[in-house]
Amino acid sequence: MSQIAVRLTDHELRMLDSAVAEGSFDSRAQAVRAGIRLLERDLREARIAVSYRTAYATPLTDDESAMLNAALALGVTAEP
Repeated sequence: MSQIAVRLTDHELRMLDSAVAEGSFDSRAQAVRAGIRLLERDLREARIAVSYRTAYATPLTDDESAMLNAALALGVTAEP
């Protein structure tokens, strides 16, 4: 396991120590690792959101557009 040095503001350190004192974490290191896991999750979710936006921003092909128009003309809906 690697070790790094991090500079924190007084406020950040008080918040970290408070979380440990309240029993949310056993140590500062455990709290920091939990924060990194949250960051990892948030970054993964942001990448997924970008992927969805990109996928839905792709214009329909001519065939897809024709099928959609045909379905609309027949009164097909997505609702049951």
